[in-house]
Amino acid sequence: MNTLFFYLSLLKTSIKASVSNRVAFLIETGLMIANNLIFVAIWWIFFLEFQDVAGWNFTDMALLVAIGSGGYGLMQVCFGGTRTLSHMIVGGDLDPFMTQPKNLLLHIAGSKSFAKGWGHLMTAAIMLPIGGIAELSSILLAIVGVVCGGLIFTAVNIVANCMPFWVGPVEGVVKKYCDAVYLFALYPTHIYSGFLQIVMFTLIPAGVIGFLPVDLIRTFSWIKLLILIGSSLAFFAIASAVFYAGLRRYESGNQFGLRS
Repeated sequence: MNTLFFYLSLLKTSIKASVSNRVAFLIETGLMIANNLIFVAIWWIFFLEFQDVAGWNFTDMALLVAIGSGGYGLMQVCFGGTRTLSHMIVGGDLDPFMTQPKNLLLHIAGSKSFAKGWGHLMTAAIMLPIGGIAELSSILLAIVGVVCGGLIFTAVNIVANCMPFWVGPVEGVVKKYCDAVYLFALYPTHIYSGFLQIVMFTLIPAGVIGFLPVDLIRTFSWIKLLILIGSSLAFFAIASAVFYAGLRRYESGNQFGLRS
């Protein structure tokens, strides 16, 4: 309980810092909303010409964008520190965090909050009604989908940003991979088949982030709900294990490069 209170206090401070410059915050948020809506507009134009894609129509795509953007925004606002983890590892900047008695990974995750995440969350709020979400049960399922998506995006960021523990400075590759996961999450995963579909639910868990929550809302079942929640927790548990395994390679020196 003390760890949770510590994280919430840290997160509150991080959010205040991210919105302290009101003008920059409003511009960044507005541009992110505009960027997302342009993406949706392209799909709207597409569906004017074609009725569906593998059984999905425009409202399904709107719901997919809502959940994908909401999950990504939640990660940026609440767990933004995971996006800078690789930089901390390479620069030896984990040392100040390691002197604290609190949960190290949670401390890092809450140490930074990105203003642009609010733009993604607002996009989700705009797109949910367009995606046909009106009933309370559907709203609750959408919220579950966003939270689970946020956990998986966070897990992806942790795993990817832990690569420097083993292979050294690869921050460019890490960023491209994390961005790719977000982009793939905004496309209907069932358009892929065979091996690619397996990849989209494992190495690039776009299917769990986007497709599964939409499918759950459209045709609810308790099994699908348990799979969604269980998968999200499993990804996060794996990410935590990867982080602490890598941390054992770091603890011998103040700079990452000191470990032979």
